[in-house]
Amino acid sequence: MDIKLLEDFVCVANLQNFTAASRERHVTQSALSRRIKALEQWLGTSLINRENTHFELTPQGAIFVTEAEIILRRLYNARETIRALGSSGESEITVAAQNSIAQTLCLNWMKRLESRLDSVYLRLISEKLSDCVELLKQGHVDYMFCYANEQVSLPIDETKFSYTTIGKETLIPVAATLKHSRTPAFSLPGCLEDPVPYVAYTHESLFGKAIDELIQRKGHSCYLSRRYENPFSHTLKSMITERLGFAWLPKSSILNELREGKLCRAGDERWDVDFDIRLYYHHSARSEREQVVLKTSQEMAKELLI
Repeated sequence: MDIKLLEDFVCVANLQNFTAASRERHVTQSALSRRIKALEQWLGTSLINRENTHFELTPQGAIFVTEAEIILRRLYNARETIRALGSSGESEITVAAQNSIAQTLCLNWMKRLESRLDSVYLRLISEKLSDCVELLKQGHVDYMFCYANEQVSLPIDETKFSYTTIGKETLIPVAATLKHSRTPAFSLPGCLEDPVPYVAYTHESLFGKAIDELIQRKGHSCYLSRRYENPFSHTLKSMITERLGFAWLPKSSILNELREGKLCRAGDERWDVDFDIRLYYHHSARSEREQVVLKTSQEMAKELLI
């Protein structure tokens, strides 16, 4: 499959207009339409609802656009990595991070490092937790960002790695709002006769384990109809935006949607799940660069106590 098909679809989805997208992609509108149809044929499903007068992605299209963006980002990162070969290894910092951290707190950490280090090349790999841990264990990355919850153990040997807690995150239950309203389309706790459609994390994921533990606690009785599951919060976000159910999402990743009223709480604060955000690294900070990273991380940790 031609990578241009993915770039075309992401462009159309973001601009929500074929005319504007064709100008952006420097092709005719008919050519762009043919390329989108070729992608749909390759996937075996429709991505755009052509029955509506206004632009609208199908539920499959809304989910696939986030996956397409990840695929493109990984390809672009790989290209940049190859191009950077031959540059000084001392200037490169490799980081693995769970996806939602890579889009939020990690950006702040990276900006701080950039202001303190000259000619730094930072390579960020965004994956699920198990993959991030494996990259750290195998020595393929220098640092790893991950969530941690006191109720769920992490698959990390802390005799080999140190960590600094540099941020906090809260998973909150949210759903799309009803039209012309700030009322959630779905809300907890549901009832036996009418269980709430639930878009879930996989049971083996960190978020999935923490939420499963929450649901099983006394005082948190609820009636859920588990409809879809996926390990990534950005995919769950796409699903609930299409009103396929409610989900627990990292609050920092949906601040704009909450403020604009596109999403709202589907349950009060007793349904929230708190997490620390940790930065894992090898025990000793030997080089000047490693000491700068450690100092920056420790400063962020102190800010949590203010």
